[in-house]
Amino acid sequence: MKLLIKKFFNLLGFEIKKINNTKLSFDDIYKSIFNENIIVFDVGANKGQSIERFKKIFPNATIHAFEPIYKEYENLIKKYSIDKSIIINNFAFGEEKYLKEINLAKRSGISSFNEFNKKHKWLKIRSEQYNTNIENFLEGKEEVQVDTLDNYCFRNNIEHIDILKIDTQGYEDLVLAGAKETLKKDIISAIELEIIFDNTYSKFLTFSDIEKYLVQNFRFSGIKNYNHNLFEGINFFAEVLYIKKNIISKIHNN
Repeated sequence: MKLLIKKFFNLLGFEIKKINNTKLSFDDIYKSIFNENIIVFDVGANKGQSIERFKKIFPNATIHAFEPIYKEYENLIKKYSIDKSIIINNFAFGEEKYLKEINLAKRSGISSFNEFNKKHKWLKIRSEQYNTNIENFLEGKEEVQVDTLDNYCFRNNIEHIDILKIDTQGYEDLVLAGAKETLKKDIISAIELEIIFDNTYSKFLTFSDIEKYLVQNFRFSGIKNYNHNLFEGINFFAEVLYIKKNIISKIHNN
């Protein structure tokens, strides 16, 4: 029976995985692995939510933040310009360098390079939260710069990344595609990213789309904020964590 269920979800593009039996939060895991002076890449910085989170856990962290939407970039500069340990960049990461239009929404954190599915119940719910309809909730497009993580690391002589956090609304696989050389060098310790599994946007991902870049050096290590309201028409996503295989034992030993 388990095999039949697994095959059924495989046909739908989903992959059934056994999740580690750990009650540790992502932040607990990070504290068990890393010391104070870590390097974080915050890809999809938005309003600085993850900057605040990582600075609370690791006050001495150096954070490289990447936000392509100019309005949010300006806000981040105003908020963090005094702190020299936070480097704010106004571009996105992808598989190569180019200019690309991003689809904007009133809630900027859901803006995406992928087109919105206007028939999706989730978008209607989000619009109603802003007391408007879908057409007014969506705010057109903005042309932004895209570069690769590999290029950035080369230009800035980055020799190690402790935490790579990616939240790019369905563009996570292409961010990793542009990090092939960095991944090959094995200088990233942990990767935290969001995977949207349904058709909220014109493109959605599976675990396989992500793990093809990570299978050699990383191990699936956790899942959180798992929304499984698939049959209610609300978006189906999870935030997942991958840890480098040669340091995974620290999670349970510390």
